[in-house]
Amino acid sequence: MDTCVRCGADLGVGRFCLNCGHPIGEPAPVAAPPPPVAVDPGPPPAPADAPPEPTAFPVQAADPTPVAPVADPLADPVAPVAPAPPPRTPAPTAPAPARSAWDPERDLLPYEEVDALHTDDPVRGRAWIFWVLGAVLLVGLVVVLLEAFATDEDGTTASDPTSSASTAPNDTGDGESTEPDEEAEEAPKGVGKLVNLAGQATFEVPGTAPPTTDFDGNLVAYEASQMQDGNLSTTWRTAGDASGQAVTITLPEPGVVSRVGLVNGYTKQVAGVDWYPNNRRILSVTWGFDDGTSVEQTFSERPGMQRLKVPPVETSTITITITAVTPPGSGNLGRDYTAISEVAVIGRRAG
Repeated sequence: MDTCVRCGADLGVGRFCLNCGHPIGEPAPVAAPPPPVAVDPGPPPAPADAPPEPTAFPVQAADPTPVAPVADPLADPVAPVAPAPPPRTPAPTAPAPARSAWDPERDLLPYEEVDALHTDDPVRGRAWIFWVLGAVLLVGLVVVLLEAFATDEDGTTASDPTSSASTAPNDTGDGESTEPDEEAEEAPKGVGKLVNLAGQATFEVPGTAPPTTDFDGNLVAYEASQMQDGNLSTTWRTAGDASGQAVTITLPEPGVVSRVGLVNGYTKQVAGVDWYPNNRRILSVTWGFDDGTSVEQTFSERPGMQRLKVPPVETSTITITITAVTPPGSGNLGRDYTAISEVAVIGRRAG
């Protein structure tokens, strides 16, 4: 016996039905018939000629539908047997994807852990000092190299093309040449401090331009003595192109000259006018000394003193031979004059 005779539920293990509690193996109880239902016959029919009895409310006709019998509340209820659900067939499941050899979710650490494992070393508070020192040293090295290889006039030693102490063979005039002495003469040194020997010298010039009147009505002269007054706003100038002309400097006493130089134009600036480009500028000169030696100096077109180192030479006079000048100044303010604003002859007194 697999089902309960009372409720029809599947029987399990035990002596009673797990659904309704009926003892297993006992016959099903017989339900008592329901008691008869009394039917109210209603009022007797009225005579056909009798008027209808007035009523306060209309009476609805009885529903001819039979009334279902009422079950005995004392009888044991019989639960309906629910049909057994059909067996569920498990849905086919997709095969699990094959796991790769390297799984990022499994093999990679969270970014917090990665950052914790690879923290950068903090920069020490004074580490920038080493960078600054390195930059300063690099700049200093560049400055030293520039000074070493610069072609500044003050640091250039002039060669002496006409010196008798040249290393080239000397021509004797008869086709034979003689080598210079193995022991060169010792260069003169002089005594005392280095000074500008031109400050006390006298200047002899080939000519002087006449004085003029400036924009303020002042008379401006161009005397030779203004090449030694230490004022770059004054000048000596001569008319036209002075190429081939010479200025002679006579020292008050013999001296040992080691450096020469001059300001190669008229460097005065007044009332917004720059007279340097408005006059001729000297491009090159030749310096001559008493022993017959000479050196050549070239100039850039810039106002200011431009000096040249020369082999130390003892002399009483120096000649400045002008070899090249620029064209006259252009425009309304252009002037056709060759000018020298200042001359420097640096040396010591002869011993």
